[in-house]
Amino acid sequence: MASKQSKTSASKIGSAFDEEHCRRRLAAIAVVAELLLRLQHEDPDRDLTEMALFVSADQARLVPKDTASKHNTAVIPMPARACARHLLNALLVDDGDAPIAVKLMSYRFAAAAREGKRLEMYEHEEIGRPAVALHLAVRSEV
Repeated sequence: MASKQSKTSASKIGSAFDEEHCRRRLAAIAVVAELLLRLQHEDPDRDLTEMALFVSADQARLVPKDTASKHNTAVIPMPARACARHLLNALLVDDGDAPIAVKLMSYRFAAAAREGKRLEMYEHEEIGRPAVALHLAVRSEV
């Protein structure tokens, strides 16, 4: 039979882990929400062909396609003929690949930074796969 003290310690450890996990998840959701708000103020017909979506632990925004990707960031090129509305439409799909990919990358970058790791988009498939999924989701809207 477990003592009351061991149950209390276990619940504190579990709640601390759950709290950190929840904070990272909420921060990732906020990254997607901020991106959606920014895109709603864009011209829906703005050509994104020469643009890319920059994603980090704390933000997602449009940048020029030739922007260099640093560790714990991803720069996902937008497909040819993509417009702002295509990216917005892809992000508005409930439980679709695009919003999940942005949340997942943001969450993983935050976790990596917390653990002192460096994730690279082209070297780590836990970032590369969501980046490809996001690109394909936008391309399917074009």
